[in-house]
Amino acid sequence: MSLGSRVERLPRTAAADAGQHPVVVGRARQLREITALLGQGSAGSRALLLSGEPGVGKSALLGEVARVMSGAGARVLSAVGVRFESELAYAGLHQLLLPLNDRIEHLEDTHRRVLRSALGYGGDPVPDGLHVSDSVLFLLRQAATERPVFIVVDDLGCFDRASSAVLGFVARRPAGSRIALLAACRSGAETFLDRAGFTEYELPPLDHDAAMELLGARFPGLTGPTRDRVLAQAQGNPLALVELPAALSGPQRDAPTDLHDVLPLSPRLRSRHASRVARLPAESRRLLLLLALDDTGDPGVLRAGLRAGSDDPKALTALSAVESDRLITFDDTNRRFVFRHPLMRAAVVEASTLTERCQAHRTLAEIRAQAPERRAWHLGRATLVPDERVAALLEEAGHRAARRGDPTAAVATFTRAAELSPRPADRGRRLIRAAYLAADATGELRAASELLDRARCADPDLSGSVTAATRVLLLLNGGDGDIDMAHRLLVEAIETGSHGYDAGDDTLIETLHVLQLVCWSAGRDALWKPFHAALDRLEPPAPPLLAACLDRLTEPRDVSWDAVRRGRRGGHVRRHIDALMHLCLQDFPAGRWEEAETLATEGLTICEERQYPFFSWYFEYHQALLAAVRGQFEESRSTADRITQWAVPRGVLAAAAFADHARVLAELGAGDHECAYRHAVAISTAGRLAPHAPYALWVCMDLVEAAVHTRRTAEAEAHVRAMREAGVAALSPRLALLVAGSAALVAPDDGAVGCFEQALALPGAQEWPFDLARIRLAYGERLRRMRFVTEARAQLEAAAEVFERLGARPWADRATGELRATRRSRTGAKHGSVTLTGQEQEIATLAATGLTNKQIGERLHLSPRTVGSHLYQLFPKLGIASRAGLRGALASLPGGNAF
Repeated sequence: MSLGSRVERLPRTAAADAGQHPVVVGRARQLREITALLGQGSAGSRALLLSGEPGVGKSALLGEVARVMSGAGARVLSAVGVRFESELAYAGLHQLLLPLNDRIEHLEDTHRRVLRSALGYGGDPVPDGLHVSDSVLFLLRQAATERPVFIVVDDLGCFDRASSAVLGFVARRPAGSRIALLAACRSGAETFLDRAGFTEYELPPLDHDAAMELLGARFPGLTGPTRDRVLAQAQGNPLALVELPAALSGPQRDAPTDLHDVLPLSPRLRSRHASRVARLPAESRRLLLLLALDDTGDPGVLRAGLRAGSDDPKALTALSAVESDRLITFDDTNRRFVFRHPLMRAAVVEASTLTERCQAHRTLAEIRAQAPERRAWHLGRATLVPDERVAALLEEAGHRAARRGDPTAAVATFTRAAELSPRPADRGRRLIRAAYLAADATGELRAASELLDRARCADPDLSGSVTAATRVLLLLNGGDGDIDMAHRLLVEAIETGSHGYDAGDDTLIETLHVLQLVCWSAGRDALWKPFHAALDRLEPPAPPLLAACLDRLTEPRDVSWDAVRRGRRGGHVRRHIDALMHLCLQDFPAGRWEEAETLATEGLTICEERQYPFFSWYFEYHQALLAAVRGQFEESRSTADRITQWAVPRGVLAAAAFADHARVLAELGAGDHECAYRHAVAISTAGRLAPHAPYALWVCMDLVEAAVHTRRTAEAEAHVRAMREAGVAALSPRLALLVAGSAALVAPDDGAVGCFEQALALPGAQEWPFDLARIRLAYGERLRRMRFVTEARAQLEAAAEVFERLGARPWADRATGELRATRRSRTGAKHGSVTLTGQEQEIATLAATGLTNKQIGERLHLSPRTVGSHLYQLFPKLGIASRAGLRGALASLPGGNAF
């Protein structure tokens, strides 16, 4: 068996099979590509040169490839270039051939003497390189007759010239030899290797997801903003991802407000990178420091920095020298300077003194005079004693950062403003603002709690709506989530505050938003009264609550996706969660179920990682919905039960209502209409639409359907009447479809066709495929009962096709069963000389599955007595005495097994 075919049989690593973390994270694609290249038989692809920046993970990947190759049956020969041995001839070859010493001794005399002399075992003169290369190739080919040989060389830049020449010789002659060669070196590094026989493979940095995985595995307790800072500074470099968090102190890991211009380097990284900076001339270091602290790569910064610092014409020469030393380069595409290695910026900052940094920040503040946020931040970093003028500029910059959706920057800016505030009251006000943003926008509860404590220490008399809102957010996400206590704190702060009910007061509006969340989560009418009273006192008046809610619910998808993308890049976490909620809410009725499932999983992950447990139930609700419509009833019910068990003790009754919605769909899919009705009326009683509960409208057709199937005609009609009187159809196209479908369900036979056709003809009805297919299914069932078989079949086939496409298995089975009945109504199913009607066939099939007469009647719109009468007549026809014989009797019918 060839090496290539053996590699193809190793789709997983041994570590993965053992349930352990993989040796390398985020390199599955590269591992597959490299092993595939090395496993191919062509001469041009059997020798591979792996290049990449320092710390990108070349050595780890080499080790993993070697392990995979060894597992595929290859003999692995490895060597590592050592700088102090780079002048010793054949030092690298000595490492490689050490495992083959015994085989060398059994070679024919010529090759044995050549290799012993080259490796320093004999006293003969060292032969020329061609003879050594030829003997090495002979040895390797002989070893490869037993099993494939895989040569691995790391740090090729430190490999000696003679050994490198041998490697090049072997790489150019691998055809048919079962010899593969993989070497690694730094990008751009000079080596002695003739690369003619090698395929070059550039190893890229880790992508964002892999970098997140590596950080999560090595530093699971890292806070969100700190993790984002690490990700931004490491730029996918695995060594940086591991070393940067290790160099942080405890407070720096927990509180991102303690982080400064760049993350500190570990001793290992400092020795590797900072020493290169320390050797530069002072002017070069000054210009590099400006670039590092500005972090935009703007060439204008260097031009202004040259004018501000020195007129010495040697400055530009020094900068050119820096570029030639591979510290920075100029990106022609973006017209920006960039540091060649992601850690070089940090190394430049670490190599500077406090005085040099302060001077650089002052220079940058002058350069960025037209950019208020940047100017304020640089002034804040250059100022070492309290200064109200600078603190006020930072406070304004914090508001700007918050408004543009960068809460992490806003928290750090407000915190720095507080540190530079001479007056305790100002310091407390700015700290509480930072605490609110940390709790609301970044999810950093520990940092928020510490900032709140610092604010109280600065100003013991601190109170107000923002303080209350911060306490409530900490209570909901970090405590027991007691809704009643949260409501009391907010109402007291709003009603006793000195804000004056100005609609332009951001702090009051934000507090009202938190109160709205609390009221909505509570799911109780009484809690809304203080909220509406506060809205009525606002000047200018706030828009009506219902209109505002509908605006949020109908938010364009591109707006929500934009918030998701910003959130994935480290933006406003709450907006990220809200956008995921809106997208899930839109995706489910629109039939985008796979996307909804993906986004719900993302939402749960965000809630867990960024400390927003209060919102997890919403994404679990969508998982329960999807499980229900796909026929995974037990999974749906258990998820709904978990939501209820969490919600009820905390007073989050809205979450309990959402769980009931999932139960309604699960029971409808399972055919238990009685249970579905009980859960539906728990959300909103029949004939009444619960106020302040928009989710009551989402189950309006579910309630009517369950009522019709359980023969609660009066209740079904009352609910349709309530929907019409409330003008529900005017609120949205989907609600118009649900109202029309509900009206058709309760319509008498002589008016049903017109009602159903009216519902199907509504503009945009196709946008809600699941709802529309359910209406078609109900229409087809009604037409079949009215004996319009051909017309019924058309509706049922259309419904079945949509249910199949969506994966709504219970509804697809129901539509298929109805279709089967329409076809057999014409020909019947025979057992001997006896013919079963379509309805008898369907009743028998349902009874064979274990359904009771009542459940069969609810599904087929028959009374339990009628079902029993049909079964009484069926048993003698099928030659059985009880239900227990139904399955076998039906299986023996001509035409196949009904199951």
